[in-house]
Amino acid sequence: MYAKVIDASAFSYIIRTVGDFLDEANFIVNKEGMRVSGIDPSRVVFLDIFLPSSYFEDFKLDNESETLGFKLDDLNDILRRVQKDESLIVSSTESKLLLSLEGDFKRVFELPLIKVETSQPPSVNLEFPFKAKLLTITFADIIEELSDLGETITISSKDNKLYFEVTGDIATSKVELSTEGGTLLEASGADSSSVYGMEYVSNTTKMRRASDTMELAFGSQIPLKLHFELPQGGHGDFYIAPRAE
Repeated sequence: MYAKVIDASAFSYIIRTVGDFLDEANFIVNKEGMRVSGIDPSRVVFLDIFLPSSYFEDFKLDNESETLGFKLDDLNDILRRVQKDESLIVSSTESKLLLSLEGDFKRVFELPLIKVETSQPPSVNLEFPFKAKLLTITFADIIEELSDLGETITISSKDNKLYFEVTGDIATSKVELSTEGGTLLEASGADSSSVYGMEYVSNTTKMRRASDTMELAFGSQIPLKLHFELPQGGHGDFYIAPRAE
């Protein structure tokens, strides 16, 4: 496998987000592109990241499919070294993943491949009563502002407006988004409300570095779906189970 990424920084933030949920993972590479999916150890979050072959400037595959398994901490230790305007070349042998960072000078890293046991992914064919489309940076800014206030976040909708509410030891903070106010690009659906773990929601905010727009979908006492749109039709999907009320 050989893949060249022009925006190495954006790619690194995608993988670092995966590393906030998974300790190790298999990256499945075929002619369609690269995919990683998995359930976090607490079994609260299921994630599915897909980068189509067109996401990469150059993409070559010797076999029909390759499975590349490794520890996310090891990979992210390398990707944290990415500097602005560097490109990244990812290639593989039978036992190693090779990462080459190219900017003012070239740096090459080798990472051993491991066998990662995977489980059957859950069915995510859900009907969401409410959906909203918004800028990823808007979502990330709100969540980062609220993340220190409490351990849970209540997400609700009413009259096609979207609300984020956190109750802490001292105060309650509530943020309203709407198409009328320009903070939502689209919104439609039924009035709903559900509570989610703040840590899990907050761990997705690095996707702002790779995604311009996103869709948020949820309903009362069903998982929250955060769909981050990536270039060339790629996506980063996170399904977060609700907290029991």
